Amino acid sequence: MFSGIDSHSESLADFLRRVWLARIALLISGVLGGAVGVLLLLTLQPHYEARMIVAPALVQDTGESLLRFETGADVIRRSIGLENSQPADFVKFEQVLRESTVAAILAHYDGVLEKIAADRLFKFQSQKKMTAKMLPAYLLRHIKIEPIGATSSRMISYSHPDPEFAIKVLKHLHTIADETIRQKTAMETQERIAWLQKELVQSGNPDHREALTGLLLAQERRRMLVSMDQPYAAEIVEPPAAMTKPDWPYPPLVILAGVFIGMLVGFAFSSLRNLS
Repeated sequence: MFSGIDSHSESLADFLRRVWLARIALLISGVLGGAVGVLLLLTLQPHYEARMIVAPALVQDTGESLLRFETGADVIRRSIGLENSQPADFVKFEQVLRESTVAAILAHYDGVLEKIAADRLFKFQSQKKMTAKMLPAYLLRHIKIEPIGATSSRMISYSHPDPEFAIKVLKHLHTIADETIRQKTAMETQERIAWLQKELVQSGNPDHREALTGLLLAQERRRMLVSMDQPYAAEIVEPPAAMTKPDWPYPPLVILAGVFIGMLVGFAFSSLRNLS
């Protein structure tokens, strides 16, 4: 019954003995690993993180409740708080921010592709090629969208070796995504207005005309809001700003990782040598 415990104690004692025998190797390899960490710090390209906070724009008007048939399930979901409280246009803003439509427009901004091509891990790396087709994948990897607590606000962040460029990218992304949604909404609204006006002229039923008039007024109001010179889908709550110090690399983490990996390698070599 106690043989298993004794065996376990002996194996632990053997391990501690091997660690003691390898103490010199651990010391040397740990110092060498720390030196490698310092070397990495000298060769890694520093990156500065820029952040901005956005929230649903106040000018958003739905009118969608008049255009959407609400089922009993919708009523139940809303009553128990399961319905998505985010405005539809703000949800679209999050969805398109890093996608191909926005990336295609961003790629035409002067100097954007060249600056993004300069984003590299090591200082000695040659500048990689960046094309408009590669930009959506880059944005998907590097643009982060995070919720802020239980609020509807979102923090959008981007890291780049040039902090001023990181700020400009966030500004451009907000402008492009917001205008893309605005233009699409304006086009859809105009098409709905044209259809409703046509149906209103052709309809002779008073009840139908009253319903169509209500829908038409809602769409006219929406067209007015779309045409306002204000953010439509998302407004900037906190303007983009970059950190004063690089967020990558983090010196203590890199050096500690180098020391730890070096000690592991030193212990492995020492154990193999003792076995032989």
